[in-house]
Amino acid sequence: MASFTPAQRAHTRRVLWLMLVYFIILPPLVWLHRHRHIGPTLSVLMAIAASVPVLGTFASWGRYLSDERDEYHQALTLRRIAVATNATMGTAFVWGFLQAFGVMPLVEAYWIPVVWLVMQGVTGCIATFTHRRQED
Repeated sequence: MASFTPAQRAHTRRVLWLMLVYFIILPPLVWLHRHRHIGPTLSVLMAIAASVPVLGTFASWGRYLSDERDEYHQALTLRRIAVATNATMGTAFVWGFLQAFGVMPLVEAYWIPVVWLVMQGVTGCIATFTHRRQED
């Protein structure tokens, strides 16, 4: 983490804390919903509570972009966000038609942000690998 910019370090800390909260609160919420009779109001509150850490992660990306002073890192991040967004939306769109034609099963919508985050990681790995190959 020594080569990270201050904005990257802050973003990484925020995301790690948010994901820790997510992984701590999600299992009990899912267990309660499956094993106890929970009314609709409490179910809504539980669903929102489960969503807040991931929403915080998205907010952290916006904060990172506004805090980052290095234009090169800003540009790389914007490129990663654009590629991840296009790949995720393309995947969701094609999957939707595959579902409509009865070829693929229904997938819960909350998987779309998960795919976006995975695409972010894949794009980052490809960019790092490409950058290292260019340096050699």
